Amino acid sequence: MRKLFTMLALIIAAPLALQANTAMAETEKTKHVVYHFNKADMNTIKAGLRNATNHVNSPSGPETQLQMVVHGGGIKMMTEARQDPQLAAAIDNLKANGVEFKVCANTLRGKGLEVSDLYYTDESDIVPSGVAYLADQQLEGWAYIHP
Repeated sequence: MRKLFTMLALIIAAPLALQANTAMAETEKTKHVVYHFNKADMNTIKAGLRNATNHVNSPSGPETQLQMVVHGGGIKMMTEARQDPQLAAAIDNLKANGVEFKVCANTLRGKGLEVSDLYYTDESDIVPSGVAYLADQQLEGWAYIHP
């Protein structure tokens, strides 16, 4: 009787353990990368967006979560995109592929900007401090790229 109960327990537990291992493997497989934009140079900004687009389209793209952190001079990306269709298209493409843009509230205050002054940005995209957010992401294990 004891053997019967043991076998039943194993039959019931095995699929649950397999499912848990699969979920853990998927979680471990997920990569996290944060791109840092703090320069006002449009060539650098566009190059960084191309890098991120290439990243999204790479073999590891589907398993990688990307965030673009924008502060300081990099805010030019989000203001210029309102008049630059090429820049807007690059941002649209990244957002359509699940890339998040995080914008520094300190930069907005310092430059006298409102969220409505920025391209395709809403309140949920705003972080209190861009540099603190970058540090926090790195401490959480996110890879850091500064174009």
